[in-house]
Amino acid sequence: MIDSHLHFWNPEHLTYDWLQYVPAIKGRMGPEEFAGVADLEGAIFVQADCQEAMAEVDWINSLDTSMSWPILGIVAYAPLELGDTQHIQTLKEKPKVVGIRRNAQNEPDGFMTSKGYIAGMVAAAQAGFSLDMCIRARQLPELRQSLDRLFTAAPDARVILDHLGKPDIRIHSADISGDDWANEIKTLSELPNVFCKLSGLPTEADWDHWTPEQLRPWLDHALAAFSPSRCLFGGDWPVVNLAGGYSRWQAVVASAISHLPADQQTEVWSGTARTVYQV
Repeated sequence: MIDSHLHFWNPEHLTYDWLQYVPAIKGRMGPEEFAGVADLEGAIFVQADCQEAMAEVDWINSLDTSMSWPILGIVAYAPLELGDTQHIQTLKEKPKVVGIRRNAQNEPDGFMTSKGYIAGMVAAAQAGFSLDMCIRARQLPELRQSLDRLFTAAPDARVILDHLGKPDIRIHSADISGDDWANEIKTLSELPNVFCKLSGLPTEADWDHWTPEQLRPWLDHALAAFSPSRCLFGGDWPVVNLAGGYSRWQAVVASAISHLPADQQTEVWSGTARTVYQV
């Protein structure tokens, strides 16, 4: 298994302002704390909104010698809204950086369609980086507009939708028919270079009371829309610890794909990650 969405953080040496709001996971979370959680072939590290973004990349690269499995790629932070090609070019010189993520889930309307943000996306894609998109369900129409402009300028761009676009499972539970998310996911899936990360659903549900039956319709819809060849598993550790833990989430995904042929299950567990991140 390749986990396509793994976080590590080290608040003893780096700064993560948002951790103050989640005290249960605010301590150091590194390879030692992850030991025994899952049996991996490797993982994709995804930036954790660290204030020292370049130092975060350097720290992750320094961990290799202490781990029994490799970090296969790093999805690093870049201030895309600045159209900052210098930052992107600096990342090109860093080992293992394969993608960019500028977390937009808390940004105002219009952020992803701004001139600077589009320019930053295009620059990242043209530099060979994939683009992870972390947004909320209400932002899916705006994402679609920004991707139309991205693919016009960079037709070969590779885009990964994190956490299935964060559907509001707390409100709709298992009834996806009452949520615009389903139509937006179907529309996004019609863009050939967009991939969907099967990650993050437990923390979009009731953290303490969600059931596998509540999460399955959302997974089933994403798998049907994108197909297994464009879906990839993400554990979202250690954030997933807030809502039931890694093994419970992994079991939900395993159940959701258990009816698929073995080769399609392999795509979800590892093959799609190799393709989209080019590792």
